[in-house]
Amino acid sequence: MSDTKLILRPLIGLMSDQPPEEIERHVVREIEKHRRLRDDAVMLEAKLDAASEPDAAREASQDFIAAMIAVHAQQTVVSTLLDILGYIPDMPKSKAH
Repeated sequence: MSDTKLILRPLIGLMSDQPPEEIERHVVREIEKHRRLRDDAVMLEAKLDAASEPDAAREASQDFIAAMIAVHAQQTVVSTLLDILGYIPDMPKSKAH
């Protein structure tokens, strides 16, 4: 495996004509999405840790792996958009759950 940073070139094209405030809006939305995906993965990891039956453990493992794939894919989206924007925007205060 390489330590080369992944970028999503199509996002560069999509954002090329966008004003910075519009790019920032997308960055904030995608960071919030990443946080939701991460929270879901944490819950699925707890479910995996608590699974005692082999079938339940297998299903929980598959769900956790799928969730982590989504988290890492979304991290690439966020990273690429942050590179395009050039700075980390202020995030709105998180809402209570």
